[in-house]
Parts: sequence; C-alpha cells; structure tokens
Amino acid sequence: MPVRYVLRRIERFFIYRVLHVDDTPHRIALGLAIGIFITWTPTIGFQMILTVALAWLLRANKVVGVPFVWLSNPFTLLPIYGPNYLVGCWVLRQRALSLNFLAAAGSSGTWIERVNTWWDATWHVFWPLWVGSLLVGLFLGTITYFATRVAVVRYRRHWHRKHPKPPWEHDAPADADADSKAS
Repeated sequence: MPVRYVLRRIERFFIYRVLHVDDTPHRIALGLAIGIFITWTPTIGFQMILTVALAWLLRANKVVGVPFVWLSNPFTLLPIYGPNYLVGCWVLRQRALSLNFLAAAGSSGTWIERVNTWWDATWHVFWPLWVGSLLVGLFLGTITYFATRVAVVRYRRHWHRKHPKPPWEHDAPADADADSKAS
C-alpha cells in the first residue's frame, strides 16, 4: 500500500469521523482524548467498554474515541507497551528487566503449571507497566484534547466561511415554495 494512500485515508477518516461530528468541540476533543488515554493502558479486551463508560461519566462524545482504541492490538503491543514499561521503570527508579516470554510460553507441564511459570516470569512487569501507561496516556490524551479542540474550531470556522448558511436554511426552489403555499 502506498504511503500516500494510507495518509489520505487517515486524513479523510479524521475529517469525516471527527471534525464533522455534530457535537461541541469540547465534547469531541474530550471523547478522542479519552480514547487515546485508554489506548495506552494495558486493558486490551476492555478498551472499547472503558472508553464508552469513561466518556459517559465525563459527558464526552462516546463514539469519537472508540476507533482509536483499535490502535492497540496484538501487532502493536510491543511498540506501545514497551516504552510505557520503560517510563514506568524510570519513574519508579527500577531497573528494566528483560523478560523471557518464550521460555514462559514454552514451558511444559499442566496448564496451571504453565500459567504459574508465565506469572513468575512476568509479574514484576505489571506495576511499572501500569505507572508508565497511565503517565504516557495522560500526556498523549492531554495533547490530543487540545489539538483536537483547536482542529475542530478551526475546521468549523473554515467551513462556515465557505458555507455561510447550513444546507437546510438555503433558499428553496421557487416551485417548492409555490407548492407549500398551495397546501
């Protein structure tokens, strides 16, 4: 897929699925910021539910943020959560550990023994991962909020310069006016 094609699709998605939403700039920006924040938390499998619930609690747009939680998926786990883990280790002043997931995943024994092996190999990651994820998510969510709010306001000003009246207020054709008076 050419890069230009992908960038154009992203641009069209943002214009028609974010900037055109019929809501206030604050609610749109907050909904998108919530989606980005939840994307950076290690809550895969619950992210859409969490986004809608948090948007409902904060009275944000519930729909705008949901597609953005799809950024975190099995293919993007390492690029998203790896830096989060490192940030968490840095904040907590812990040494980042190299994990041996392959050894934990390939261990033999019963199912419970394998789960225990995996847990023993990874339990020390959870606290730094959550701390880093919350900090990075808050940072990116804040940037997203302000950038989206500015983008919505500017886009609407630009659109209203081109279209001073909404489509439903434009003058109706003469035939339609005569038909409505005759009724």
